[in-house]
Amino acid sequence: KDLAVAHLPSQTGIVLMNHGCPHEAKGFTSGIDESQKLYEAVRERLIYRYPLISVGWLNHDTPLIDWTQPNATLAARNLMDLGATALVFMPIGFATENHETLLDVEHIISKLRRKRPDVTYVQMPCVNDHPEFLQMAGRWADAQIADLLSEEAMAVNPQLAAMQAQESHGHHHHHHGDHHHHH
Repeated sequence: KDLAVAHLPSQTGIVLMNHGCPHEAKGFTSGIDESQKLYEAVRERLIYRYPLISVGWLNHDTPLIDWTQPNATLAARNLMDLGATALVFMPIGFATENHETLLDVEHIISKLRRKRPDVTYVQMPCVNDHPEFLQMAGRWADAQIADLLSEEAMAVNPQLAAMQAQESHGHHHHHHGDHHHHH
């Protein structure tokens, strides 16, 4: 709210932060397309009021891996070069806070502030436990699970359930282990 007093919407840069993705993901889809679609949808809702908008990928700092660009730091610099006097870091690609949205963004802002103390920096929270998000997530999960169960056999077979549990226990880590990265 203080931003509105000191900065025009046309001077307010918005960095819409997505989870960074490597371009080469060893045969897995990397999530770049999905994240890009999310950015475009949010940008579309904001662009007419706030023309200075950029995606800012929160990448991991790993050598020899080609990550999504621009990263959040470069996005912020680009927006400042275009005349932004305030920067809002909005974590759209994260449902809840984690070390990236908290510590990495704080670190990015402190580095930028050293070079450009004349700019106002605002770090927005993730959606976290916002009631609308919780309702939407609950409806989404319920629908997904209902669809999954309707595809299963109409009669429940406890022996089959035990067999499935046994099978999934043996295979779980192989299918999903490489897809998620642990910190």
